Amino acid sequence: MSSKVQKYEQVAAAAGLKFDSIRNVMYGQKNGYGVFVYAENASYPYLFTVSLSAKSPMGSLSKEDTKAFVKGEAPVVSLIQDGNQIKMTLKATKNAEKLGNFVNGSINAVTSFLRGKGFEPCCQLCSQQAEMAGYDVRGSYMHLCPDCAGKFRQDMTLATQQKKMKNENVVGGIVGALLGSLLGVLCIVIFGQLGRVAAVSGVIMAVCTIKGYEMLGGKLTKKGVIISIIMMIIMTYVGDRVQYALLIVQEFEASIFEGYRYVPVFLAEGVIDNAVYWANLVMLYAFTLLGAVPTVRTALKDRKKESQFAQIGSTNVL
Repeated sequence: MSSKVQKYEQVAAAAGLKFDSIRNVMYGQKNGYGVFVYAENASYPYLFTVSLSAKSPMGSLSKEDTKAFVKGEAPVVSLIQDGNQIKMTLKATKNAEKLGNFVNGSINAVTSFLRGKGFEPCCQLCSQQAEMAGYDVRGSYMHLCPDCAGKFRQDMTLATQQKKMKNENVVGGIVGALLGSLLGVLCIVIFGQLGRVAAVSGVIMAVCTIKGYEMLGGKLTKKGVIISIIMMIIMTYVGDRVQYALLIVQEFEASIFEGYRYVPVFLAEGVIDNAVYWANLVMLYAFTLLGAVPTVRTALKDRKKESQFAQIGSTNVL
């Protein structure tokens, strides 16, 4: 068990909540309200968000209301309302005991505050005041009534079946990856003309190639990822060679095709510094890898989230 999970369990216990280790979210009932506590950004695991669903017949919280609450509660950084969802951000600390006190005290404070403003627990979607449960919906945590939960489950089951039935258009994906990679080539050439090797050119190459495949291929599979990576490798090399070809065009008044053809000749004769050329190419590949890894990871994660629906605290998905 990781130290982070241990701290989360300690915080949940201190706040009188349960902990879902699969989804890294604390949940439960506090003062009549369903509550979630979680880190919205995995890079900041101790910057907690407290979320609950409630509505008031008197309308929404005013800026004056939220400012007064935040000012009066030291652990609270912000309090916002988005429809029926109330979200509160707390100060971060790695001390489990202090964090548990932050969470428990702030939840008690915000539920008392909301009750005083006439806010009652409700379904986050339909506003119905019924028995609700917490759900993981495409990676977002929501309090839903049985009707909304049932509709979500039905719609997502249907969407998942339709997605599985949809064939991958490999030819279209290759065309999309090629078109996307051309934007990366353009970026490499532009920065090359400025005498720079920029990280953004490699990132653009990776993002546009993968997104291009996904858009025209219909979906991104492991096959699509492999094709996109091959396309990146080829087009990064092409982009680097094109920028040198343009330098030859400027110096010797040759055509772009002649310049492209003369690059290896000039390398062999030492007209182009081999060390600089290969170092430049290695840097471009490094920057492309820098963009490709998180892009592929995010794309595959988003694909998985498309059909993600489960009750918080359960081991079942969809």
